[in-house]
Amino acid sequence: MFESNRFFHGLVLFAFALMAVAIVLSAQMRLSNAGLSCSDWPACYGQNLAGLAPPHAQWMNVLHRVAASILGFAILAITYLAWQRRRTAPVDLPLALVLSALTAFLAALGKWTPYPDLTIVALCNLLAGMAILALLWRLHLGYSSRQPTPSHLHSWVFSGLGLLALQITLGGMVSANFAALSCTSLPGCDGWLQRATLAAFNPYQVLKVAPGSHFVAGEIQQTLHMTHRLFALLVFCYLAWLGVRLFRENMRRSGVLLITVITLQLVLGVSAVAFSLPLFVVLMHNATAAFLLLILVTLNYRLRQ
Repeated sequence: MFESNRFFHGLVLFAFALMAVAIVLSAQMRLSNAGLSCSDWPACYGQNLAGLAPPHAQWMNVLHRVAASILGFAILAITYLAWQRRRTAPVDLPLALVLSALTAFLAALGKWTPYPDLTIVALCNLLAGMAILALLWRLHLGYSSRQPTPSHLHSWVFSGLGLLALQITLGGMVSANFAALSCTSLPGCDGWLQRATLAAFNPYQVLKVAPGSHFVAGEIQQTLHMTHRLFALLVFCYLAWLGVRLFRENMRRSGVLLITVITLQLVLGVSAVAFSLPLFVVLMHNATAAFLLLILVTLNYRLRQ
């Protein structure tokens, strides 16, 4: 049984590493196609919507497909092993089944991925990828040496996880709508509130593409961008407060880690706007969001009642 657990845990960690690589490569490809890697950036932001990746991005596309294919087989193996172990490890099977469903969904979604003007495609790719990463990490936690410690803070951590999920969704909509540069001033965007529209939150809209294969920005992009900024302040305040609570509850390392990472995320978000979206800063902003998600998944598991 011990050898079986160790093999299953190793396979989960392998799939987790592949998913992390796939998320980074997916973000890199998305941003490259959006113009962040072109020589005259930021003038070309939002161009290349015809789905033509720059030559230096083609190798990333190959790597992404290879990583995604191997990941698919790894998750199938995890699901098969979880089914075999359903009596001794009943918690693993539901998680593995959800993983398989999300993987199949992403595979089917690949048919529409070359069309970046369909915002729902980019949003679903991001959210499904983050969900798979979180579920694989949750499977890993079940085989880690540290055991859950019930705490009255569990409900607060769970609420923080929900707030972060909403913020990641808003960030995905900003990316899908090429709204990152729709507001280039800090701290606000002049006149955005008068032009705000609820249509911005429709994930099924199709971007308006002008001749030259670049999108036409407008009030939708500004509404999404400023909503993402304002909600980021709410999430920052809540998670910083939660970090202080954890520190006071003798969970000092967790508290310091949470405060440090959420502060880093805020600094990266501000820097991305202030310096016209440097590619490295935007990628770090995406990666830090994933890291925050894993921190809260870990706390939610360990503090459950």
